[in-house]
Amino acid sequence: MVKYFGVNIRDKVDGLELTEDNYIKINPKSSIIKGKVYTESEINKRVTDSLYNYDLNMNYFSSLAQDGFTKEIENFSSTNENFKEIADLAPLSRVSGYYIMVLDKYKQVYIGSSQDIRVRILSHWSKQKEFDRLIFGRKEDSILSIDSFRAYDTTRIFVYPTDNYIKLENDFINMFSKEFVLNRTSGGALLDLTEAILERKTRKGMV
Repeated sequence: MVKYFGVNIRDKVDGLELTEDNYIKINPKSSIIKGKVYTESEINKRVTDSLYNYDLNMNYFSSLAQDGFTKEIENFSSTNENFKEIADLAPLSRVSGYYIMVLDKYKQVYIGSSQDIRVRILSHWSKQKEFDRLIFGRKEDSILSIDSFRAYDTTRIFVYPTDNYIKLENDFINMFSKEFVLNRTSGGALLDLTEAILERKTRKGMV
């Protein structure tokens, strides 16, 4: 175990930062269609498409201006004083509200909400994104999932503790320029996968 942002997290054998080598964990069983098992050719195509999308996203992140990203964070912080930067997640156990994970290396933010901020952020860090959900939409414009990144990719965290933790999520997402946001769907309570697909966000200009 290692301590990060004041909490213990499990050290992963393939590292606590996202790399091309740890991005994909092949699972032939579908997480979308119950009982489906992917063929070898389907697996190979998914791997190829996922790596293509990964490279597009990485090149896109590199093209973004650091000063523009810095100003986005500063502007948001100055107009949303309820959000405070924190260095310790431990006191946020069983605390509901909104959170912003900042990935400075990639010039990206992820805005979320939860009835337990600590648990939710830890779940982002511990997950391995499902093999057949790496691409959400088309390989040419799918946004990398926040669950594909690792704990050390999150360099700053801002939180707004509140019992009313769903209503404003999409408003906060829209306060950032789209190029700096990792959210794949609109904020708020989505009913199911169909609604998530309908509310899907894409990354324009990667190809």
